[in-house]
Formats: sequence, C-alpha cells, structure tokens
Amino acid sequence: KQWYQRRVRDYRHVKCNVCQTVPQDPAICLICGDLVCVRSQCCKWLEMGECTKHAQQCGTGTAIYLVIMSSTVVIIRGERVYLWGSVYLDQHDEEDIDLKRGKTLYLSNTRYECLNQQWISHSFDHVLKRWGWHQSQF
Repeated sequence: KQWYQRRVRDYRHVKCNVCQTVPQDPAICLICGDLVCVRSQCCKWLEMGECTKHAQQCGTGTAIYLVIMSSTVVIIRGERVYLWGSVYLDQHDEEDIDLKRGKTLYLSNTRYECLNQQWISHSFDHVLKRWGWHQSQF
C-alpha cells in the first residue's frame, strides 16, 4: 500500500515547470506526471488557468489531476470540471478531503481502477453527472 503522506512529502517542494516556483496548491497530472499550479494567477495564460492549458496539451482537452494538499481528484474536460473524490482512503475506506482529519491514507486499488477504467473507456461524460463550469479558475 502506498501512503498518501509520501506523495505530499515528495511533491511539497517541487517547482512548477511554468512559473518555476513551488505552488501553494500543487496538483499532479495523473496522465503524464507533471506538476501544475491549481487556482493560481502565476501561470494563467490568456485567462486560462494552468490546469486547463495543460489539459489541452496533454490530453486534448481532458486531464485528471490529484490535488496534493486536499487528496481530491479533479477532472478537467474542456470548460468543465468534476470533483471526482479521492483514490486515497483511510483504514476504514473513508476519504479525508482537504486532509482535515489527519488520518493516514492509502492508495485504494478499487478507486484507482475505477478512475482508470473511466479514463481508458472515455466514459466520463456517461458516468459523471455533476459537472460544473470552471470559468478559467483551473
């Protein structure tokens, strides 16, 4: 089992490739592994946030991110965003969104496989029903 705390430690001081600073709210692209700034003004380009720009370059408009400081998986698809939940759970198979409870988190193979299956089968639009508009915030 992989501890979530290891991911936080590994990426907490990594610099963004675009702005060359350590992001306040970093995210890892689960498609390519790049680190991006989330909801940050530093990497905005033509009113487009770094996650949206990266999604265009990496996944032709769709990308999956793990937001490090919250353990939340965020999916960007064009101008839409979906807060998927987490692939890291505690010993009782519960999420700790925003890491408020301070429990040790482990990679859930079941959740990871579900997310992976949705990605490889292109079924996000069919399975996920509560999409929102990110309005250039990502």
